[in-house]
Amino acid sequence: MVEPSSSPAARILSVERLEAALPRVIHFPRGMEDRSAHAWDLSNPAICQSEYWEDALCADAVALGVSSAGDMHTENFLVRMIAFADEPTAAGHFRAWSTATAKTAKPDGGVDGRAEYALPPSQGWEGRGVVLRQGAVITKVEYAWDGQEVPGRLEGATRMVTERVQQTLSGKNPTASMR
Repeated sequence: MVEPSSSPAARILSVERLEAALPRVIHFPRGMEDRSAHAWDLSNPAICQSEYWEDALCADAVALGVSSAGDMHTENFLVRMIAFADEPTAAGHFRAWSTATAKTAKPDGGVDGRAEYALPPSQGWEGRGVVLRQGAVITKVEYAWDGQEVPGRLEGATRMVTERVQQTLSGKNPTASMR
């Protein structure tokens, strides 16, 4: 894994760098179709709220990104990233969210915070998610399936996204992939 820069400014992602960190269909397992990948500055916080982030996070955020891929029949991935102006703000929001919502919370290598949660079942689809904090960035990685879960998919996607954010925070081009 790439070690993030110790420079405080490097631990914050602008909208352009946040968009670069978002995985595209080429970064997910073969057979996935690209559904979307986009980042926004938060001059209009309604965009943040429409992407299911809580009002308090949207009020403090500086950039937001969303990426999704799936085969639309048996499995889907969704990655949401939100960046803040500083690490303490992100840490406070992460602590509040993970304490109130997640089933488990544990630090992971190269990550400042990690929490896991179950997605509510919807029309036969089940799923799980992981929320991470790396510097001033909070990322949600969600994996949903219809029928049978493919073992290791959520952890593989989480590892890839973690590496992409670390690469970006280090000033490198993000190249991590599940392929």
